[in-house]
Amino acid sequence: MINGQVAFLFLVSLFFYMYWNEEEVEDYIRYPSEGSAEELGSPIYFIGQNELEQDELMEDLINDLEERGYDYAPIRPYSSREYYEVETGEFHSTDEDQYVRYNEIMLYCINILTEYPFALATHPDRDSWRIVTPADLNTRTAKEFLFTYYAEMAKAVSDLIKEEYSVDELQEVYEDARPGGGAIGRWSDAVDENVNLHPVEFMSIADLKEVVRDNNTLLDELDFSSKTQCKQAFDTVEKFRNKVMHGNRSVISSEEDVEALVESLEIACDIAVNAGGDGPGLDIPP
Repeated sequence: MINGQVAFLFLVSLFFYMYWNEEEVEDYIRYPSEGSAEELGSPIYFIGQNELEQDELMEDLINDLEERGYDYAPIRPYSSREYYEVETGEFHSTDEDQYVRYNEIMLYCINILTEYPFALATHPDRDSWRIVTPADLNTRTAKEFLFTYYAEMAKAVSDLIKEEYSVDELQEVYEDARPGGGAIGRWSDAVDENVNLHPVEFMSIADLKEVVRDNNTLLDELDFSSKTQCKQAFDTVEKFRNKVMHGNRSVISSEEDVEALVESLEIACDIAVNAGGDGPGLDIPP
């Protein structure tokens, strides 16, 4: 029986699935009016179906694809549902799940990239179709969209800490939980300049993590079963938040990074909701 179970698990492992199903993606959409698939995507370098049999022309096209750094070239008309992979020199079929409408929020594209090498943003005008690859997640457009998840989490956790500690209490807790940390020093300098803000406003995600880990009530409210689980969650969020915040850093460097990015968005959203912050499905006020 054990051998049968192992064989079954092996077969299952051969199939890959997107991180979220369609319903789950909808659960994690934060601002529906921000960031469309069209905005995230890049122009498509396509190969015409009538060019496939022209050897000399195909050689020129492939050389051009390589020189310009393209990885994939969909075949047009797009109804053929095929693409050329530059690295292998092979033609493959596209899957129905790789297509997303141009005006859908870019989170759908990001989810597609956890399983497929690219997504295609369709448009009524075939000349306006876009291709979305992991490289597009390193653009400023993507970073502006992703930042909302991390910013909302930091705000919600900060507000929770404000409710738990007075200014004086937090100073003492912080010094114990984060010896050598600079948040209180930055706050003190701001106070000297007549900036009247709570010390938590000067704390990084790493600072917030240590304050939460030092308090069992906060751990419970954020639904962490242990300090270790808390650390792992905050560290995952911090890793990608820092990449998103710095223009000179790549958010995605490998295929594995896409799933890790989506996991960080999920964690950030869950922490924000547990902290009493705004949940998904919001929109920007008019």
